[in-house]
Amino acid sequence: MAIPRSAFFATLWLLLLFSPAKAAPPSQPDLLIARARGVGLAAERNWHILLHYKKTSGGFKSRISDPHFFLSPRGRENPEAELEATIAGFFQPPAGDNEHPICRFPARLQWLKERLGIGPGDLQEVACPAQKELLQTVDARSAVLVFPVGHINSPASMFGHTLLRFDGPTKSNLISFAVNYAADANDSNGLLYAYKGLFGKYKGYYSLMPYYLKVKEYGDLEHRDMWEYRLKLSQAEVERMLLHTLELERISSDYFFLDENCAFNLLFLIEAARPTLHLTDRTGLLVHPTDTIELTKQSGILEEAVYRPSQGARIVKMASLLDGERQKSALELAQGRTDPSATASAGVSVQEQRGILDLAAEVVQLRYGRKELEKDDYNKLYLKILAQRSRLGKGEDDTYAVAPPPPPDAGHRTTKLGVGGGIRRDEWFGEVRLQPEFHDMLDPDQGYIRGAQIKFLESALRYAPEHERLYLKRMHLVDIVSTAPRDRFFTPLSWKVAVGWDTEAMKDGRDSLIFRVNTGGGFAARSPWGGILHALGEVDLNAGRRFAGNVAAGPGVSLGALEQLSGWWKLQLRGEGFYYLLGDDRVALKGTLAQNFRLAQNDSLSLELSYQEVQGHPVREANILWNRYF
Repeated sequence: MAIPRSAFFATLWLLLLFSPAKAAPPSQPDLLIARARGVGLAAERNWHILLHYKKTSGGFKSRISDPHFFLSPRGRENPEAELEATIAGFFQPPAGDNEHPICRFPARLQWLKERLGIGPGDLQEVACPAQKELLQTVDARSAVLVFPVGHINSPASMFGHTLLRFDGPTKSNLISFAVNYAADANDSNGLLYAYKGLFGKYKGYYSLMPYYLKVKEYGDLEHRDMWEYRLKLSQAEVERMLLHTLELERISSDYFFLDENCAFNLLFLIEAARPTLHLTDRTGLLVHPTDTIELTKQSGILEEAVYRPSQGARIVKMASLLDGERQKSALELAQGRTDPSATASAGVSVQEQRGILDLAAEVVQLRYGRKELEKDDYNKLYLKILAQRSRLGKGEDDTYAVAPPPPPDAGHRTTKLGVGGGIRRDEWFGEVRLQPEFHDMLDPDQGYIRGAQIKFLESALRYAPEHERLYLKRMHLVDIVSTAPRDRFFTPLSWKVAVGWDTEAMKDGRDSLIFRVNTGGGFAARSPWGGILHALGEVDLNAGRRFAGNVAAGPGVSLGALEQLSGWWKLQLRGEGFYYLLGDDRVALKGTLAQNFRLAQNDSLSLELSYQEVQGHPVREANILWNRYF
């Protein structure tokens, strides 16, 4: 029996309608995501480095807080979600303005290509003109870790700074590019600045810029010497570092002065170059710029340091070769008060003329950098000095060479434990002293700024066995001193501030624990032996039960001398006097002779003798401490 034609087509239509549909083939992103899941790519260290992930009690969290750094809404705390969003993002339709994920995340792309076998034809063509131009301009072949030393008159910069430099094929590294990480901080209020910096209220940014701008900023404007350490990295590793740097430009993260700072965040870039280095995992509770040097040195990737003296160091060297009268002549030339031809007067040798004119030219550049001269005035004065100088011949090449001081990695570590004892008022005592951070005026100078002190939470505990008494000698929350020498060319102010508890003699001669805020300002100068002399006017505010109204305050003065007698012997003389007018009527005078003997890089012996007189009550004290830095 023949099946009607209409019934046949109706049956065929029903079969097609209700038959199971064949699944569409998986897309390329889905295949890659499945492959990434299969090999556990999201758990690999390389991925965690590129996203700055660190372990937390509940999993992982990136140290970068900017949501623009993540392609997944959960990317900051979910490595797998961010990995899959990144893979999918690379297959998005092309977008303009260099905003496609392929343009934004070149280091991620390079790594995923290697790990997942993504070929040239697997991804669509995306133009990234800005990235391409920058890579060609930088042309990174090697990398250098740069350490500008601390700025003596800036507490935030007393620890120093670190940045990285990418060197290309050219011989001059001034036209190289540098990557810097710094806080976007413009507050002029010191207390607000400290609060925001300590509690992460500032945003930190990576930035890529010509290296000569950083040399001008640190070496010429702030007079900070710079140390340059070439890193033992291959060109391929340096290129990975640069690609990750491009990912981080204009991306913010929370900046903390004491740990998540320039030193810590630059370590991620070095790890991106060579992931087998566990640098960020080896940092402590506090991270200093010198820790970057220490960690890279321990990892075996640091070459010998190269010293770049600041403009201030060059001027000091030039001035040291002239007597006072010739220095005065150079300053008058730099100020435009005398004509350069006047240097050729009778009695001035050719060598002295060269020195006067060279020093004057350097000071003119200094004045222009300080914006004391307009550009036209600068050009006229500078060229006039150079014209006179050109008549005198070249001179010796190394005349103004600045002898390199000990490099930062030659200095002691930043935590100090002192153990020892002494005698006070004929009573013996044992003492344990802890200085968690950073550097005491009497500590060995190698690798640190001479004349600068910055300490946090320094504590001294004493035990007097004769009376079986344990007591707190001091606990200073902060103790900062800056004695910056002045001369004809530089006129910085010296200052100090200290806050904390001290056990001090009262007007009846008995000791009492008081809370103290001490601050002052004044001047410092170089001594004839190369040390520092200072004189400060001070105000001392005390709080304690022994005072009327529990508060006492008075003006005072302090004088001091600091001498580095040899590479291992340091001497300090201090004298101070206070006259308390509010809440107390005592007069306190004190003289101290302190010495430090450097036994090794992280060991020293300190000896201190002091005599104090309070309202006619004498207090003699001597102590000796062995100090270990760690």
